[in-house]
Parts: sequence; C-alpha cells; structure tokens
Amino acid sequence: MNQAVAVTQNLVVGLLCLLLAAAGVSAEQNAETVEPQLNPAHEVAELRNAGMDLALKGDFDRSLQELRKVSGKTDDKDAAVDKAITILEGYLKRMAAADIQRQRELRYEIDRMRWGLLAQEYRGELNKKDFAKELRTSINEDLGDAYQDIGTAETFEDSSADLAATMKATSLDAIEKARKAVQQAVSLLTGMDNAYGKAFKSEATTLLERLGEAATVWKDVDPSTPQSRWQGALKIQQVEEKLADAVTDVEVMVARKPWKVALLHGRLAAEIAPDREAARKTDWYAKLLKAAKRHAAEAVADDEWNDALSAYAALKELEPGNAAYRDGVKLASRHVRVIRMYGSPKKSDDADNGDDEDAPAVAQEDWKEFVSGVDAKMVRTAISKLDGGYVAAVDYRDLAMGALESVRILAETPEVCETFPGLKDDAERQAFIAAIEKEQEDLQRKDRVDHVDLHMALNQVIYSAQETVKLPMEVLAVEFADGFLDELDQFSSMVWPSDVIDFNKATMGNFTGIGVQITKEQNKPLKVVTPLLGTPAFKAGIKAGDLIVKVDGTETKTYTVDKLVDRIMGPEGTTVVLTIKRRGVAEPFEVPVVREKVYVRTVKGWQRKPDGEWDYVLPDGRTGYVRVTQFTEQTHEHVVEAFKQLKSAGIDSVVLDLRANPGGLLRSATAVANEFLDTGRIVFTKGRQVPRREIEATSDGQFLYGDMVCLVDQHSASAAEILCGALKDWGRAIVVGQRSYGKGSVQNVIPVRGRDAFLKLTTNYYYLPRGRLLHRKPGATDWGVDPDVAVGLTPKQMRRWITLQRKTDLLQDFDPELLKADLERLYETDIQLNAAVLLLRMMDLHRDGMTTESVASEAVDAAGS
Repeated sequence: MNQAVAVTQNLVVGLLCLLLAAAGVSAEQNAETVEPQLNPAHEVAELRNAGMDLALKGDFDRSLQELRKVSGKTDDKDAAVDKAITILEGYLKRMAAADIQRQRELRYEIDRMRWGLLAQEYRGELNKKDFAKELRTSINEDLGDAYQDIGTAETFEDSSADLAATMKATSLDAIEKARKAVQQAVSLLTGMDNAYGKAFKSEATTLLERLGEAATVWKDVDPSTPQSRWQGALKIQQVEEKLADAVTDVEVMVARKPWKVALLHGRLAAEIAPDREAARKTDWYAKLLKAAKRHAAEAVADDEWNDALSAYAALKELEPGNAAYRDGVKLASRHVRVIRMYGSPKKSDDADNGDDEDAPAVAQEDWKEFVSGVDAKMVRTAISKLDGGYVAAVDYRDLAMGALESVRILAETPEVCETFPGLKDDAERQAFIAAIEKEQEDLQRKDRVDHVDLHMALNQVIYSAQETVKLPMEVLAVEFADGFLDELDQFSSMVWPSDVIDFNKATMGNFTGIGVQITKEQNKPLKVVTPLLGTPAFKAGIKAGDLIVKVDGTETKTYTVDKLVDRIMGPEGTTVVLTIKRRGVAEPFEVPVVREKVYVRTVKGWQRKPDGEWDYVLPDGRTGYVRVTQFTEQTHEHVVEAFKQLKSAGIDSVVLDLRANPGGLLRSATAVANEFLDTGRIVFTKGRQVPRREIEATSDGQFLYGDMVCLVDQHSASAAEILCGALKDWGRAIVVGQRSYGKGSVQNVIPVRGRDAFLKLTTNYYYLPRGRLLHRKPGATDWGVDPDVAVGLTPKQMRRWITLQRKTDLLQDFDPELLKADLERLYETDIQLNAAVLLLRMMDLHRDGMTTESVASEAVDAAGS
C-alpha cells in the first residue's frame, strides 16, 4: 500500500475512535464503518500481477481465473487484462482440442496393441488353415501394392496439371483394386466366427468404408489449376490419414509376428499417455509388459535375436530403470550385429508372405570391405589410451568380459558359418569357444584386472582362433574392440579405416552430392525424407516420400544406407541416375541428377520470401521466429543475420526453435549463446583425467535484451541442449516443450594409426551453468533440459507439423495466398509454438499492466499529498 495513503487512513481511524468514545459508542461496534480499506486500484493491480505471473509459469487455467476476477473488480476496462484473457481463452481452446486428439490417439494405439495380441493368440490356429497364405497375400501384397499406388495430398498439390490428372486416374484404379483385395480376404474368413474372425471382419468393414470415402474425394478433385489442386489436396488430406490407419489395422491382423506389431503400438500408447505413472497401473500396460517379457524369453531360448531385440527394446523403454532389460538389449544387439554383418538369415517356417525382415542388412561381401585395413596393433593402441582419457574409472574386468563375449557370440552364431568355413567344423568351433570361456573364468577369479589383462585376452583370442577355426584376424580385432568399447558407453567407438572418409564428411558443413535427406527400412527401398531447397535433387523434382528403387541401375533394397550414400555422392559435375517410385504414379521412372557442392542451411524462419530468403516474422507481425536445425560453422553467422533483421524491424520478442536439433559443433552453439548473455558461464566440462574447462560469456553480445522463448523436444540434443540450458539457467529465455534428449558427453578423437583409424573416446561430460549434468546415464531419472512450461506433441501431431514445415521449407515458386493458408494451418497445428507466442505476449502485456499500475500509483500519491 502507498505509505502516504496508509498514514492518512491511520489518522482518520484515531480521530473517529476519540469522537465515538466521547459519544459513548465503542470503536468495535462500528468497526465495519472505519476499517482501513485497500485502494481498489492496488487490489486490481495485485490480482492482475498474480494472473500474469501464473501465465508465465505455464499455469494457464489458473491465470485465466485470476484475470477474470480483475474484470469483475472494476467497471473500468483494463486493456492489458482483456487482451490477456482473449489470448488465454484462444490457447486453452486449441489445447483442449489437442488433448481430445491425444486421447483419441491413445485409445487407437491401445486398440491396435490389443488387435496384435489377439492375432498372436490365434496365429497358430490361423496358420493351420488352408487359406492362411492366400489371406496374407490378399492383405500384404494385393492390398499393400494397391495402397502404395494411391496418391497423397502432398504429391497431388505439387504435381503439374497433367501429372495430377494421371495421379487421379491411377488412385481411383488403385482404390478399386484395394477394395477387391479386402473383400477377397473377408470371403476367406467365411465361417470363422471366433474372436479373431469377428475382429478381422470388423476392421475390414471399416477399411472398406474408408476406401469408399477416399474414392469419393478423388472423383471430386480438380487437377487443372494450382488453386484447384491445393483445394483438392485439403480434401485428400482429410481422408488419407483415416485410410492409412484403417489399412494398418487390417495389416496388424495378418502380420507374420503380430506380437511385434503389438509391442510397437503399445510403446506408442505409453509415449502418448499424458500421465506415464497412471498408465503403468492400467490393464493394457500390464498386458503389454507381460507379452514383452514372454516373447523376450522365448526369442532368447530359440536364438531368434531380432525378435529378442524387439522385445527387450520395448521392455527397456517401458521400464527404463530395469538393468536386466538394458543388458538384454546389449546381448541381443550383439547377436543381431553379427548376423547382419557376416551372416545369412535362417529360413523361418512361416515366412510365406515374403517378409524377409531378418535378412542381413549388408551384402555378403561388404564385411570384407568394412574390416579392410584393420589390424591388432590398432586395438592394442586403443587399449593403451583408455585409462588416461576415459571420463570414469575403467573397469577392465567388465571390458575384458565384454570383448570375449563379443567374440564368443560370433563363434556361436550358426548364420555366419557359410561366411567363415572354419566354424563349420564343430570340434574346432567348440575348442575355440572353450578357450574363450576358460579365459573368462580366469578373469573372474582374478582379484584385480587391468589393461595388461585386456591385452592378454586379445592375444589369447588371436592365438586360439589360429589354432582352431582360422577366423580372419581383422574380424577378431573388430569384434574384440567393439565388444569392450560397448561396455564403456554408447558413444565411445572405433573409427575403422573404412569409416574414415564418411567420418570426415560428417564434420564438414558441405559435401558434394545431390542434396537429399534419406531413410531406409531393412530390405526396403531407399526413401526420400526431403530434398534440400536449391539442391540438385530439388531442381530435378525429387519429392518427399519418393522411393529410390535403383541407383545407377542397382536395386537399393539389399544395401545399407551408407553404401547407397556412397553410390549417390560423387565428383562434382557427374551424373547419377535415380529410379523413382512415387505414390500415385503407376510405373517407376528415371531421374538423372547432376552432382554439385551442397551447403546445408541450418538457420530458418517462418516462411520463404519470393527470392528464396527467409522471413523471420510470424503472422502477428510482432513476434520473431528463428529455427536452428543443427550447429555448423555457418550457424552463428546466420543466427546473427536473422536477429539483426528482427532488431532492425523493431521486433524484440523472439521464438528460438531448437526442436529436432541433434547438435553439432560446440563452438558454434556457445558463440550463439554468447550473443544473448552478457556475463557468466555458458557451459563447463569435467572428466576424470582432463582439466575442467569453462566457457564464459563475454560482454560483447549483440542481443542481450528482449523477450525470448526457446522450444525443445526429446530430439533436441548435445549442442542444442547446451544453448537452451544456458539461456534457461541465466533466465534469458523461458523453455517450452518436452525434456531434451540428454546427450551431454564429449568424445575426443584419438589417432590409433596415423590418420588411418581413430578411437572416439568419451573423456568428459557437459554441465549447465548451475551444475546440472546434461548426459543421460543408464538408469538416470534426471538429464537434459527440463522445460519451464511442458507442452507435448503426439506422434501424429508431430508428423503433421513436420509435413507442413517441410512444405514451407521447400516452397520456391508459390501462390502467396495458398502459402498463407498453409502457414495458418501450420500455426494451428503447432501447439508448442502457440504456447511460446502466448508467453511472449503475456510478458508484453505484463509490462503494459505494470506501467499502468505505476501511473495509477503516482496519481494516488499526488492526491494523498
């Protein structure tokens, strides 16, 4: 309360008490008439400030309640409060819609999990039916192939009029083929009235309805103009997601191993659940855990290591604190790696549907190229570097046991016998395994194990192999080294001679190629995630979602991503011919692409201008938006350019988007942080054998003032976490989103033979300014950067955001009105960005309100005087 007002009120009360006493009336009897009252303006100001503070803490519901009280306290309009109420109401309405969608997705994933478990329960019975193979063919091949020929909203909108017309005809034909495939499948189950048969028919009926809806939309779309294609794409988009879900539901019912599909969707349900602890107590979660445990045990017993890895990976995610599940993942991963590197797949007794998911991920001869140039001396040099550099005390017993176990797994794996004939001799193989086991037993009995014992174990492995199974020394060296490094942490590894070129490429900000982001599922064609704007791939018309089925005439299904990247990249000015299979286009077609030097632009804005440059202002005209996709040599320079543009436009409220940023160069991230911090620690590192290093902010930052919100998610890692954590710790930004990944370890690259091979060894950890360890250690409950305001996205919400963001990234020649409409949809889709903008607006309104309060206080002071 203002001091002058308080003094005046006290004097009045004292005088009244004297007068009342003289009249024979006590002050208590008239207390209600003389009790000091709060100044209404101050009471309103306190309510307003409380409401604004709650909003800035992310408690939006309570904030709205408090601010509504302000409106009820006075007849005078408070512009700042009214605006805040309107903004909060709009955000909470969008958030409520997002929560409804989350619950819908959760129920859907739980249902899919249950369908998978049901299909697994009846799998044996179904396999005995004469029509089992035909049923799987109808769904996995006939329906699957037809579905892939149905165009997508994105490809329809991006196509020319002629191509869009062809896509329309192809899609309608494919929908009819899909309908017939589903009807054929249903007819095969005539008379099968058990739980499985009823469930399949119910899902098939839903799928037929979705196909009918899709047919209606495709018949109605007009491919003739950009405007009509855009409108048609919106209609297609409304039905294609439901159709995709319906197709997946039916495919689950005929999967070769339905339990694996059930685990996948159960894990998605656990991820979507708004309260993970509450989810753990549900019936569906208990069923999921039970199924995962059972199939993990069965897979290990049957030496089905791909299955074991699927089961243990699910268990590790569902119960992250369970060390046994982490060990199960490690064991299964070693087996899978050996099989994929050196082996031939075991023929499954029910692999009648063309599902060859367990096939090796590399061609049979690729392992020779991989181990080329490796020798035992490299491994010995690596061992000698461990104690002097590793971040923690080295347990050489664990390392030696892990190395020996890795070699033993190689010897015990039947799938590699064709690759290494010496293992076909059972007596020699058993002798080799016995030698390894004896070495393990000797190590277990020793009181102390050090680096000398690890050297001796390597020597024993090489000697025993020469005496028995004659395994190549290069293979033994690779398996032994990978085995002991796996015991340290997931980021310590060898960079073998065959890896060096790719390793060096990964540290550069540019490369020579075609400029396309790709992904690949095992034994599936290469898939385009997105072409990069202005690159050869973009100019050649490559689209997101395209399948690259051949590279220069060589099929891509059986090759690893690394091998295919090597084929696609090449000298500048040369041509690579890609064979493309595109949704909605009946036949594959060839696209020649001329290789060029590709520069990766890592700093982006809200939308592109007609000249291809970025506009960093959101549609409200008052909020900046800067998205950093990773940290390279050029990132700092480009961030400075973006903020200078905003500053010159008078904009000092900015969203810094670091979602899905995997990190990159530390010096780039700290240089960016330095622009926003005037003093203090940005990050520090500590290790066991290396000096503590602190990186301090200088006083020459260019953007020390202004409001900022930093967006992060579970894919924001490493350098992105360092920047975000420093901004949070110093109160320079509010952090919104989801907890970051937790990659906070530093790897030194140590030569082990000139520049031919390297040991990448974790030597220290990153710590945020207040001392929090960024890194997620096994079994940890705290890691990364926690958001100040937690706002999650479901997988579907994330996919929609990525799709629209990618489209915005790549637009070059566009209709401004269509772009505006797409960006409006993007904003509505992105609830995390909505929250960030709300917070920035509330900061602004809070200041407006405080200014008003200050003026009111001065007026009261003047009156009191």
